[in-house]
Amino acid sequence: MEALDKYKEYANAVVNGDIVACEYVRLACKKYLDWFDKYEFKPDKVDRVVNFIGKLRHFTGKHNGKPFKLLPYQYWIICNIFGFYYPNTNKRVINYIYIELARKQGKTALAAAIVLYMLIADGENGSECELVANSTKQAKICFELASNFLQSIDSKGKYFKRYRDKIKFDKTKSFLQVLSSDAGGNDGYNSYCFVLDECHEQPDSKLWDVMVSSQGMRENSLAMIITTAGFNKFGFCYNYRQTCIDILHGLKEDDSQFSAIYTIDDNDDWKNPEIWIKANPSLNHTVLPDYLEQQVKKAVNNSTLEVGTRTKN
Repeated sequence: MEALDKYKEYANAVVNGDIVACEYVRLACKKYLDWFDKYEFKPDKVDRVVNFIGKLRHFTGKHNGKPFKLLPYQYWIICNIFGFYYPNTNKRVINYIYIELARKQGKTALAAAIVLYMLIADGENGSECELVANSTKQAKICFELASNFLQSIDSKGKYFKRYRDKIKFDKTKSFLQVLSSDAGGNDGYNSYCFVLDECHEQPDSKLWDVMVSSQGMRENSLAMIITTAGFNKFGFCYNYRQTCIDILHGLKEDDSQFSAIYTIDDNDDWKNPEIWIKANPSLNHTVLPDYLEQQVKKAVNNSTLEVGTRTKN
C-alpha cells in the first residue's frame, strides 16, 4: 500500500464508479487526484486536522458523547482544504470553499469543527474567526455547535471564555464571533476564517465581499460557504455556484476555489432511491433512507411539496 493511498481512497472510489456520485463530485475528485502531480500534498497537515476533529464529541441524539469521526466524503473534503500546498512553501492552495448538500447531512457540524481548528490549532496568532449568515438566528446555529464542541474538550472553561455570541481563546489572543447581514456594521474586521451558512438566503454579495476583503493580510485564510440548494436562480449563491461549476468543467481557472456540490444529475429520476446518495452522502449516518422515502412519498402525493422536496432533500 502506497503512503498516500488512504488520502486518495474516496476520490478513486468515486472516479471508478464504486461510490455513486453526481457529475460535479466526480469532476472534483478527478481534479483532486490530478493535483498530486501539480502541488505538494502534506499528509501531516491533514492528519493534524483529522486528529483535532476526532477530539470533539457530539452532544445530541444517538451520537451523544461519541467522538466526531469523519465520514469518507468529509475526510476527502478535509484533504482538499488542508492537504495541498504550493511547492516548498507553507501556503495552502485552497482559500475558498463551496459545499452544497441536502438537509440533515451534518454540514454545519463539519463547518463548526473546521472553524474551531482554524481558531485553535492552525498556528495563527490572533486568529479572528466569524460565523456569518443572513440573520443572527441562522449564524448562531453554527455558533452553538462550536460552543458545545468546545464544552467536550474544555468542560471547566479553563482555556476558552464563552459568551452569548463570542468565544475567546486568550492563549493566542484569538476569538470566534457571530455576524449577520441584519446586524449591520460588518466592516473593519481582520478575518482569518469565516463560514457563511445557508448562502442561498443571501440577497446579494455584500456580506461575502466585506468578509473576503477583510482577509487581505492573512496568508492561509479560509472563506467557506455551506448551504443547501435554494430557490433563487438570480441571487449571489446561484451565481457563485455556477462559477464553481465552470471551474470544475475547466471553463474558468481558479485553483484557490474548492467545490463539493452534492446533488442529483439532470437526467436522474428524483424518486429513485438508488440516486439519493448523490445529494445525501451522509445517508444511513445523519439521515435515514426511511426519512427520505417519506418526504418523496409526500411530494408524489401532493404536487405542491415537490419543488421543496427536490430542492432541499
